[in-house]
Amino acid sequence: MSNKIELEYELKTRSGSAVWALISTPIGLKKWLADDVTIEEDSATFIWGDPLREHDTHTATIVDMVKNNYIRFHWDSSESDSFWEIKMFHSEIAGNYHLLVTDFVEDDDVEGLEQFWNKKIDRLHRITGM
Repeated sequence: MSNKIELEYELKTRSGSAVWALISTPIGLKKWLADDVTIEEDSATFIWGDPLREHDTHTATIVDMVKNNYIRFHWDSSESDSFWEIKMFHSEIAGNYHLLVTDFVEDDDVEGLEQFWNKKIDRLHRITGM
C-alpha cells in the first residue's frame, strides 16, 4: 500500500523567482536535490553519486508544471500512478516562501522518505542560505 506524504519547509527568502529556479531547473535541482540533473523537454535524469564511479541514476517524466507554482514528476521505473511534486507558495504572515513536497511511499518506508527530504532541504538551506 502506498502512502501519500506532504512535508512543508519554510525558506528564508522573499524571492519567488529564486525559489522557482531551485525547483524547476537542472542547475537549481543540482544544487540541493541530486549530484547531477538534466532535463530535456519533459524528461529528467537524476544522478546521485559520482557519475564516473558508483552512482544511482533515475529518470522521471515531468507530468505537469505551472510556472512559479509547482512541478510534478513521475518516476519512469514506477508502475503506479504515484508522483512526487514540489510546490512553492508565499506566506503572507512571515513574507517568506515555503516548499510543499508531496511524495508517495510504501508503508514500511515512510520514515526513510521523510529523512530523505529533510536531508535534501537541509542541504538547500546550507548551500543557498535560504
